[in-house]
Amino acid sequence: MKTIIYLTRHGQTEWNLERRLQGRGNSPLTEAGIERAKELRERIKDIDIDFIYSSPIERALDTANIIKGEKNIEVITDEGLMEMCFGDYEGRKTDEVMAENPSWNIDLIMHGDVELCAPNGEDLASVRARVAETMDRIIEENRGKAILIVTHGITLKALMYYFKDQEVNNEVMGQATLTKISVDENNAFDIEFKNDDSHFTVKGQKLGW
Repeated sequence: MKTIIYLTRHGQTEWNLERRLQGRGNSPLTEAGIERAKELRERIKDIDIDFIYSSPIERALDTANIIKGEKNIEVITDEGLMEMCFGDYEGRKTDEVMAENPSWNIDLIMHGDVELCAPNGEDLASVRARVAETMDRIIEENRGKAILIVTHGITLKALMYYFKDQEVNNEVMGQATLTKISVDENNAFDIEFKNDDSHFTVKGQKLGW
């Protein structure tokens, strides 16, 4: 019996628009972020989902509760799904950080640099290890079930690395898009679709990150 895993990213936030490093910090969802989450809620309203797992960070948890809608299911927070910690750089604009420290470039992390680390922060290797341990546990606890995971941009890249996506270093999941992965009894993964935004009423809108 297959286990079905849906993945999504939290809705757009004010700091996304300002290109600030959010990490373990938080900023509120924008009106557009709320609307895209509502559209995802509408898309999945007739899909059977047993549980929603969410990062405990407010922007993700708020998104998870919007998407849940009227479904009578539990939203479970899991610290293993939190965003990469950017340490001393959290809340700062990326261009300001890169001007101050040219050797630190967020684009390198996005493209798979596993060692680059903000002061007092976390590197991608650590995020991948944390995510792998979390997913091993979540899959084992939910054999034969369908779950939705609501998390963050870099955490999603670590998740797609776990699911052996060959394009993991070439794309960032859009906010409130949908990805579907099936897992068989031997833990073989099948990415059925990813980063799908067919439920959006506003197409091609990319502001911030």
